[in-house]
Amino acid sequence: MIDSNQRVLLFAHGDGIDQSCEDVGMTCPEGLFYKYDYFEQTNWNDDTCEIKGVPRAEMDFFLMNHWKNNEETDLPSQENAESFNTYPSLMDRITKCGDRIPNVIAVDFWSIGDVLEFTYDVAQKNLQ
Repeated sequence: MIDSNQRVLLFAHGDGIDQSCEDVGMTCPEGLFYKYDYFEQTNWNDDTCEIKGVPRAEMDFFLMNHWKNNEETDLPSQENAESFNTYPSLMDRITKCGDRIPNVIAVDFWSIGDVLEFTYDVAQKNLQ
């Protein structure tokens, strides 16, 4: 990746990285960043653009959580993904975010619906 001038940023939370590494007096593994130190994110299980937690406009990255769990089990739902991962649903959601273009769109069942086409289109429009 270095030779081709490409980069990747790695963010994590959970599985031992439950809070900012600095908050617990440790150092994150080299090249790994605690997600909540850098990302503002939307709620999940809805179709709004309300920010989860305290909105922090100074955050470097914006994550749009876009999925709805099964209401009875609170687990991922392929059935919900079939209607929620459509191009119109994704477009409606991103439109509600105004001029905030997400750096990351988190979905369940990325292969169901129009997720790849939509994210490609958003990336192309954002790069122009």
